[in-house]
Amino acid sequence: MSRLLALVLVAGCASATFAFSPTVTVVKPKPDSCPVEVMTSLPSRTYQEIGTLDFYNGTEPKTLAQFKSAVTKQVCSAGGDAVVAISDDKGRFTKGTVIAYTGPDAPARPGSPPEQKTDSELPK
Repeated sequence: MSRLLALVLVAGCASATFAFSPTVTVVKPKPDSCPVEVMTSLPSRTYQEIGTLDFYNGTEPKTLAQFKSAVTKQVCSAGGDAVVAISDDKGRFTKGTVIAYTGPDAPARPGSPPEQKTDSELPK
């Protein structure tokens, strides 16, 4: 009986684990500790959804900081720049949408050539 109780206590303190489901396969992975932006609504800048995260094990994150800690490695390995955290009816963050920024204000991707600017002014 005491072993079962110990197992339940350890399981209750386990860190949150999320399952990643990709929606695209063209984004390059980033290093595990890449910067990840966490938000609760979609950004105003241009982006592409690259996958979703669903909680499946451990203790559900109750704060954005806990959610970020639980999902950063997955967001980076999926090539994401940010994740939109989605809370359940009890305020626990149990889902997320992983996004990669696109367009001229997107972060530079490792291995991609720098954006070249053209001079549109005509010579006199």
